[in-house]
Amino acid sequence: MTTIINIENLTKSYKKQQVLTGVNWKIQQGDVVGLLGKNGAGKSTLLKSLLNMNEVDSGTITIFGEPHKQLTTQSKALIGYVPQENDEISWLSVRDLINFRKQFYPTWSDEKVTDLIGRWEIDITKKMAELSPGQVQRVLIILALAPMPKLLIFDEPAAALDPAGRRDFLKEILTLVSDEDITVIFSTHITSDLERIANKVAILDKGQICYFNDLDATKENVVQLTVHCKEEQNITIPNLLRGSKFAKGQYGIVSKLDKAWLTQMQNQAVEVTINPMGLEDIFLELTA
Repeated sequence: MTTIINIENLTKSYKKQQVLTGVNWKIQQGDVVGLLGKNGAGKSTLLKSLLNMNEVDSGTITIFGEPHKQLTTQSKALIGYVPQENDEISWLSVRDLINFRKQFYPTWSDEKVTDLIGRWEIDITKKMAELSPGQVQRVLIILALAPMPKLLIFDEPAAALDPAGRRDFLKEILTLVSDEDITVIFSTHITSDLERIANKVAILDKGQICYFNDLDATKENVVQLTVHCKEEQNITIPNLLRGSKFAKGQYGIVSKLDKAWLTQMQNQAVEVTINPMGLEDIFLELTA
């Protein structure tokens, strides 16, 4: 499998505040990765560092096998990016902005632009400053998708969209990743969006990627357990994240599920009840 992004020992600070502390992260071709993190965790900093929009303190980043600071023109043209905040020229019309950006991408798809403008009802004669926040966000998404990129990076792409807009955006990404071998990274606070389109989840906490795994494996392995045992039994729970004894012989815990341990408990006549958790609850537990 081809590695699209490789990050090793990445550090970044603003003044005296350390934001990223030795980030190691590897993303393979075709991955659709949802990046979760609390406010201020450094998600935007990490994504901007990938794109060489931030100077990093130390560490290495490669994209398509090239150092991120020396990407070739061909490689840059394969990356689509939607920032968290609009930084496009406000006095340009949507039409002029599209024509301006088109000059820099040899694989620009007029057909894709026309299709999305029509379906998303964008008035291309209006200036960017005249659009609603949701319409601006849609234009930014169109600009990212039009070059037919192989790597898409979204920083809170649906934050300004209403439910219908979010649905249309997610549908478009699902269509892209099903038709093409495209790699996607998107940060979001909306875990339901992540669950709809991502195949992997990454959690940024305390300046590092503290968790990175397949979404299905995450939901299968990070669960809530209730253990019923006799008072004299000494139960050790592997991979314990949280634990509290709230009744005689009964424990409510969150753990990375160990199936060998479950078999051992069964052999000792210990009753273990497994309660699956939603992704939002898993995120809160892993970053508590």
